[in-house]
Amino acid sequence: MDLFLKFKKDYFNYLISIILPALISGLSIPVFKHLLGSKGYGIFSIWFNAVLIITVILSGWIFQSILRFYPGSPNKYSFCRHALILSFKTQLVFFIPLFLIAYYINKDFLLSLVCCFTLLIISLQFTILPVIQSGFLSKKIILSETIRILSYVVIATLFLKFSGIKYLYSLFFAVIISYSFSFFYLLRQAILFFGRKKTITNNTDNNDLFNSFFKYGAPLSLWFVISYLLSYVDKLFMNKYLGAEIQGNYQAIFDLLSKSITLIISPILTSIYPILTTAYEKGENFKIRRLIKKVIIYELVSFFIISILYWWFGADLLFFILKIPKTDMFKLTGIIVIAGTFIWQIAILIQKRFELKLKSLFLLAMVAIAFSAQIICYSLFSKNNNQLLYPLGFLLSAIIYLFLISFTDVIAYAKSLKSKQKLFL
Repeated sequence: MDLFLKFKKDYFNYLISIILPALISGLSIPVFKHLLGSKGYGIFSIWFNAVLIITVILSGWIFQSILRFYPGSPNKYSFCRHALILSFKTQLVFFIPLFLIAYYINKDFLLSLVCCFTLLIISLQFTILPVIQSGFLSKKIILSETIRILSYVVIATLFLKFSGIKYLYSLFFAVIISYSFSFFYLLRQAILFFGRKKTITNNTDNNDLFNSFFKYGAPLSLWFVISYLLSYVDKLFMNKYLGAEIQGNYQAIFDLLSKSITLIISPILTSIYPILTTAYEKGENFKIRRLIKKVIIYELVSFFIISILYWWFGADLLFFILKIPKTDMFKLTGIIVIAGTFIWQIAILIQKRFELKLKSLFLLAMVAIAFSAQIICYSLFSKNNNQLLYPLGFLLSAIIYLFLISFTDVIAYAKSLKSKQKLFL
């Protein structure tokens, strides 16, 4: 089967199933902003984003390694079982140290504890996700995300309205419960999948997973940390120089636009990488490049359509929903966030070629350069008190990263043009 046809089949399964979670997530942002206020919403976002960053450090390398090595593993049940055990042991090793660090920072015993349990359950859910994804069970993944997001919104709203518990505790309790629902659902689906394949009783030795996972996945784990900081550090600088009120409004705009776009585009990366890894194991490099180019064209078309709709009427609707002042600054902020999000997503798609070749250290170096440029930009110009600086810094880092990982292709294209010119001389 043609790779693009295979991709479309799986992609539309994800896209159709992701509409409901995307709507629920989008609708929850103004609800929580109303319940918590701009300042409360911004504080929770900073804490929760910090937990997600640490999650990426502790489990991102396992997540990526499962996706990359699953197609070539001779016994997939045993491979996935040992990967899950490895993830759980990793969380246990760091549980107490992270609790002590969190307590040292906030002097709140319960908040530190719930943050660590949140980290544990999210890491386990992140580990089981690529198992299901690599088995091409796309509907199961999106169903689990629907369960997670819906349960989170309902439980968080009930806690905030009726429990009388501090809002940070309420929201983190809701996160723990919702991710637990998702994890145990996916775990059951994995057991059923391997049972159908009749490999569940086979248990070959996979004790060498740590070495291969760490060598390939550790740089990617750090890559995820830095890439996450690209969309996190702007909020910290904005909160410091412009205050929590403006930062909270910017956070709401960024969440609704960037996260909604990412949710719609994410089925591309979710569905395409298992196809790419399988094709790479078969040596189908030309088909891989052709598939990536086709998908990039579709993403560019989507970017222009969404940008036009936003500028035409989307910005006014956004400000009405979020109760944000209708100003040119906030309108420009939205279009910059849209551009940065699409450029970043295209760059992530292009980098899959390097992941297939196990060049994770190269990707880490390139994203570090992009992040450094963003930090330098904020450090030099933050005192000017211009709120457009922060989305522009995010956009700048995305452009730099895209250029760096595409540079080899640009050189190759220039050489091909030069060769063609010589033929005509």
